[in-house]
Amino acid sequence: MKFSIAMMTAVLSSMLAVQGFAQDAAQSENTGRPGRLDLLTLEQKVANGQSFHTHQSEAVEPFRILGNIYFVGASNIASYLITTQQGHFLLDTGVQGMTGDIKRNVEALGFRMSDIKIILSSHAHFDHIQGHAIMQRMTGAQVFALEADADALEAGKDLSPLGFEGWEPVKVDRRLQDGESINLGEVTLTPTWAPGHSPGCTTWSMQTQDAGENFDVVFFGCNGPNDGVQLINNPRFPTLVEDALFGFDNMAKLQADIYLTGHPQAPFEGILHLMRVQVRPHPLLNQQPWADFIAARKQDFEARVQAEQDSLRQ
Repeated sequence: MKFSIAMMTAVLSSMLAVQGFAQDAAQSENTGRPGRLDLLTLEQKVANGQSFHTHQSEAVEPFRILGNIYFVGASNIASYLITTQQGHFLLDTGVQGMTGDIKRNVEALGFRMSDIKIILSSHAHFDHIQGHAIMQRMTGAQVFALEADADALEAGKDLSPLGFEGWEPVKVDRRLQDGESINLGEVTLTPTWAPGHSPGCTTWSMQTQDAGENFDVVFFGCNGPNDGVQLINNPRFPTLVEDALFGFDNMAKLQADIYLTGHPQAPFEGILHLMRVQVRPHPLLNQQPWADFIAARKQDFEARVQAEQDSLRQ
């Protein structure tokens, strides 16, 4: 399998996503558009079929990725619907303003919001979980999260090394441990702990069947600490380097025929239409092999650590 240019830029897209939202918020002060919405106002907007967007959270048409996995997110913020005969999982809810569009996307695919039973997260950053509380009320679903991110979800605060924008606190119904699989209907999802990007950053894995074939699918969202974060002797996270290296090694143990990311614009570039029309063999099978992908991410992180060490010696 070949490593596409699109996948080479996937990591850059992920790291710039939060910074992009910060820029959008700053621009909103100049344009008069609100950068953050009052909760009541937002829920009124959702009820009226309206949403507030930045360029990364603009609405897109939903589609089936493969098997029982559907994309219901925005232009560069993913939200994945994983369906089962006993109800559905929703992985990541994006920023607040995406909630109405996720609802429309789920229903456009022929599914009911009330059938969403479990809400999951890749990590506790606002651009992935800010819609959790509204979505929990909208669906009645339970929220599951790795123990190390659960406190952040319930506090409504970014407790990661980034320490950026918060969200409405949401009750975590079940706190999970590394490798503690959860089941719904015929689907089993397993969390792999990869701290660094957030304390409980989670790479989810599952199996699905598509066109008579079985596929191992991984949902990747744990690229290590954001750029600009102090890595060595971080005052809030003294073991940040060791934690991140553990995360990369933990993810390397997984098997993946296809992996999906939290910021899909770059990895979907050039193949989005092919996925929408259900071309087979699946276009994502041309991704860089998972083991090589994680090894490259680890190597990039180690280079950052080395550069910081060199700077400290000067």
